[in-house]
Amino acid sequence: MYDNFNPYFTPERKHKEKTKGHPMVSSLKFARAYVPRQPYIGMFPINEALRKGMLFPNLYEPFPIKSME
Repeated sequence: MYDNFNPYFTPERKHKEKTKGHPMVSSLKFARAYVPRQPYIGMFPINEALRKGMLFPNLYEPFPIKSME
């Protein structure tokens, strides 16, 4: 009775149950995100982090300032 019982309702399972009987939709796959590993370098001091809007120095990339001419 409980051979294939899975109490966890995964997104894939939910997708399969929603799209049952729809040949075009059932062939679609979920998107996958690629997030490269980033080394932990440390943190900015809190006052500098608030000023920059970023806690981690290796993720901080300020926008270039363009002139309004």
